[in-house]
Amino acid sequence: EGKEYNVMASLIFTDAGDAIRFLFHLHRHTFSTAALVLFFLFYITLAVVVYGIAVPSGLFVPSLLSGAAFGRLFGNIAKNLHPGLAHSNTYSLIGAAAVLGGMARMTISLTVILLECTGNEQFVLPLMITLMTARIIGGLFNDDLYHIHIHLKKGVKFLETELKSITRHHNLVAGQVMSDNVIFVKPVEKVGVIYDILKSCSHTNFPVVDTEDKSVLYGTIGRNALCFLLKNRAFGQPRKQFVDGTFAMSMSSDYLEVNPENKRFLPTLQWEEIEKSYPKYPSVKDLRISRSDRECYVDMRPFANTSPLTIHEGSSASRTYQLFRSVGTRCLPVVNRYNQVVGVITRSDLTPEALSEKMLKLGKKHA
Repeated sequence: EGKEYNVMASLIFTDAGDAIRFLFHLHRHTFSTAALVLFFLFYITLAVVVYGIAVPSGLFVPSLLSGAAFGRLFGNIAKNLHPGLAHSNTYSLIGAAAVLGGMARMTISLTVILLECTGNEQFVLPLMITLMTARIIGGLFNDDLYHIHIHLKKGVKFLETELKSITRHHNLVAGQVMSDNVIFVKPVEKVGVIYDILKSCSHTNFPVVDTEDKSVLYGTIGRNALCFLLKNRAFGQPRKQFVDGTFAMSMSSDYLEVNPENKRFLPTLQWEEIEKSYPKYPSVKDLRISRSDRECYVDMRPFANTSPLTIHEGSSASRTYQLFRSVGTRCLPVVNRYNQVVGVITRSDLTPEALSEKMLKLGKKHA
């Protein structure tokens, strides 16, 4: 009594950290081959199923433990064939590195982590060779699991480090990649128009186009700022005034009077008030707009970004891609030589699928 134990229970019903320590540090053949086969198949199957369902879970420790079990299994078989080989716990460490490296495709960081588990610097070279081999062999078939998971998430448009060479060879430019269906607002716009735009699309940024000045790009304004302006009723009723023999449209509110025909205007709200609402900006669902409010005007000139990041329609797709990667922008207006907005590029337009579709369309036009 007190000297007996169950091999499977020592692996399954103990903490994962204790099970890894057993597999790494017990020198003798404590775990039988049959027990390691059953545990490996059971544990890795359970890890795959749990990771694929909507529960909080991870794969770092499961990969480490299943790899250690597989490595120890290989060590048992090798030791039975050649008794002069190293103990099976050494193969357990290498197996854990192989499975973990094949899943995460990391090299240096995993080498340091696994060395911390063993405390033996003699395993540096075998671990680095194993992790590099797992990274290279895995890269021949697919990406690492975290990249695959990102691409499976709907709505997440992840851009790789570099644009694929096939796109560069086709000499695509921004004018061919962009979407020409531009949703924009004017510097002084009706509340009803802004409200309808916010309800009809989910864009986070909108170009501000001055239609009275050859439709040049005045700037950009964010969705959060527009919702905040409407929520705080930063708009006024339009009225006409007779000035210098002509009628000029002005906008009056409870706070001030604004004349859009000249450059004299004051904001009804300060930008600091919009910043204070971060991160709980109002959404379009929080807005209550009446029929009379829809005919009011919003002056967006004090709140627009008048120096937005833009790109010329003749710029290469590769430069556009690198601009998105380096700056992290979500929306990039495309302008011509007259600074007129001719299109908009988003992350969705730069995905491999979207670029391939653009190339197919261009090929059909030239055919």
